[in-house]
Amino acid sequence: MDVQSHPPYNNPSTSYLTEDVEFKHPYTDEENQDSFKYPPQPRLEDIGLTDPQQSLRPAPTYEKRRPWYSRYLPTSMASRLYLLTVLLQTAVDVSIEADILIQFEDVPPDANQNNTIAQENLKRLPVYLGIFAMAHVFQFILAIDAVVFRNTLQFIFLVIFNGLILIYSGVQISEVRSIFPPNQKGIFSKVPINTLTTIIPIVIALAEVVYIALGWKIYTEFGWKVYKLLGADRRIKKMYAQYQLLESLLKFDVFFWLGFSVQFLGLVLNHSDFEFGLTIAALPLSMLLLLQGHLAARYENKWMMWSFLVGLVAGFAYFSYKLYTTLIRRSEEAFKPVVKSLSIFTIISMILLITTFVYAVFVMLNFERGLKVQLDKSKQNKKRRRTVIDVNGGLSISTHPHRMSIE
Repeated sequence: MDVQSHPPYNNPSTSYLTEDVEFKHPYTDEENQDSFKYPPQPRLEDIGLTDPQQSLRPAPTYEKRRPWYSRYLPTSMASRLYLLTVLLQTAVDVSIEADILIQFEDVPPDANQNNTIAQENLKRLPVYLGIFAMAHVFQFILAIDAVVFRNTLQFIFLVIFNGLILIYSGVQISEVRSIFPPNQKGIFSKVPINTLTTIIPIVIALAEVVYIALGWKIYTEFGWKVYKLLGADRRIKKMYAQYQLLESLLKFDVFFWLGFSVQFLGLVLNHSDFEFGLTIAALPLSMLLLLQGHLAARYENKWMMWSFLVGLVAGFAYFSYKLYTTLIRRSEEAFKPVVKSLSIFTIISMILLITTFVYAVFVMLNFERGLKVQLDKSKQNKKRRRTVIDVNGGLSISTHPHRMSIE
């Protein structure tokens, strides 16, 4: 009997059995030896199973690996509409503000010489318009942050913050119109200034209606995400709510501290003043202090939290001194046009400081009571779900293709 004429010896693919050819093992990867090992190691879930039982297990399937930016894109329609609305509001309002700001260098001479109010507005309005544009960018960043971290309290604060922006935009209309003539048009839009200043509050008001309309849907969605993150333990959920509130307060502290510093540097102080350098030096230190508060709360470091509380007391003393100085010197020429705005920013900053101090104490009292353990556990679970095996051109392997999700 001729063995070579029977299978599998007559198969061309098995000719290596009779020919001297160089054999390269299919499980060998010269560039990354650690990625593939032969013989393949048994799966942990298959240990102890018989061959028939292993054959009944579902075969691994391959799913497309999600890109890095996917964690910043919400999966629900309500969150997507929310971020889209914030983006449109920011784009429209900042574009209009930029169109108005560019024209301050070309204001007609008569507006400068004959109108004292217009002359004061011409000096301070660019600073206020810059803060107004900064508020929109800040709102958009915090909106992304609230959606990514499912911070319900921050979403509520942003709705209130947008209402404050709406109030200020109404005040801003008369101030801008007192400088420019009625027939003045935008440089880029070619739209009259009066129309541009009317569009801004309309856009903000429409966005506010959308935020309120989406509020309940986002609230229930974030609540379900938090439930999956922390479980049903009410004690942990209460501690987490206090932690989220502190995180939101720290972020709004950043904006109002920056807004106060920009006004004080741009409208009151001169470069030769001693307070000018002091204010510039205090600004990065205050940002580092707020960052320290975040790290102390997240990692439950008591020494960092105690020093953060001392820093808040020092910050309260600083703003108290600034408020006292502003009110005492309100009759001076440098303070007259900005006394109201500086006082409002200073008072809001002081209120935020007191509230931040109170909730920082609450969070510190919750140290070592289980919140950090739960957050770390959830973080590890997320990392484990994102871990992929780079095979088949960037596909991730799943050993449970028929597993159902309740998301």
